[in-house]
Amino acid sequence: MKKPYIKLLGLFIAILLIGFLFTSLRSSKKYKFDMSAEELHSELVASNHEMDPNKAWDILSNNNDDYIFVDIRNPREFANFHIEGAVNVPLQRVLDDEFIPYLKNEKKKVLYSNESIKANEIRLLLTQYGYDNLFVLQGGARYWKENMLSKDVFKSRGEYNDNKLKFDPNKMKAQK
Repeated sequence: MKKPYIKLLGLFIAILLIGFLFTSLRSSKKYKFDMSAEELHSELVASNHEMDPNKAWDILSNNNDDYIFVDIRNPREFANFHIEGAVNVPLQRVLDDEFIPYLKNEKKKVLYSNESIKANEIRLLLTQYGYDNLFVLQGGARYWKENMLSKDVFKSRGEYNDNKLKFDPNKMKAQK
């Protein structure tokens, strides 16, 4: 004589397996890689995906609508400082449906974080999912804040050098 709870347990396990199968099929359709590893490697080696801060400065100065600046830091960091006109797409939520209009369009996207490393990782992930026109701001938000914000006031174009002083206080004392 078989016990009825064994049949119920078998039916329960079968329902769970079918549920997992359908769930995995649905999720694999949403996040399917568009490129093989070889294609991705070729694209990464062949393309120039880094954007020079001076070029980014020119794009922003000329109000070029062909570009979107995407800050992938958390909302608190974004609120403390961000590049003017940038949109905040936190890296933990970069694949959320609400951010598709910012990331999957014809415009060129310039990704940035505090440094370039995280933005490069997100660029790689998005490229694998079929997103295109992605660039990474060299140096990230930290470099931008420390060096580019005062660029037009204190630094001449094309002559930027971190180690070069624009005026020497000792010379100023000697002139008095």
